[in-house]
Amino acid sequence: MLTVLQEKLAEAHGLAMAATPLTEKVETRTYDPELKLELAELRRESEETRARCIAVEERLDEELRTHVLAHANTIKGKAFDLVGAWFKAGTGPLAAWNFLAMAEAGEVAVWLPLARLAERDGGREVAELVEWALPIQERHLRAALDGTTRLASVLEPGAPRWG
Repeated sequence: MLTVLQEKLAEAHGLAMAATPLTEKVETRTYDPELKLELAELRRESEETRARCIAVEERLDEELRTHVLAHANTIKGKAFDLVGAWFKAGTGPLAAWNFLAMAEAGEVAVWLPLARLAERDGGREVAELVEWALPIQERHLRAALDGTTRLASVLEPGAPRWG
C-alpha cells in the first residue's frame, strides 16, 4: 500500500511519462517554429523529470517500487485516455495548446502538494526532486499559456474554425 507521498510521487512520474507523447501530438499541429522549439524543450525536461523520478524510486525496496511504478503507469494511461479524447480530427493548433496548458496545470497541481508532503516527511531525495522539478513545471505551464496567447494573436477571430 502506498503512502500519500508515494502516491503523489507516482502521479508526478506518470504525468512526466505522458508528457513526451503529448508534446509530440501538439507538435504535429504546430506550425510556428518558435513554438516547436518550446515543445522540444518541454519534452526534454519531461524526460529528465521522468529519469529523476526513477532515480528516487530506485531507492525504494523492490515491492514498493513495483507499486509506485504500477500507479505511475495507471496515471499515464488515464492521461493517454484524455489525449485520445481531445485529439480527434479537427483539433487545431489552438485547441492542442489549450490541452497542453490544461495538462501542465495538472502537473503543477501534483507537484505543489508533493512539495508540501516532502517538506513534512519526504526524505532528502524527494525534497531535492521537488525543488528541481516544481519550478520547471511552473515554467512549462507559463510556456503553454503563452503558446495559446501567441496562437490566438495570429488567428483571425471571424475565420472558420480550424479543421
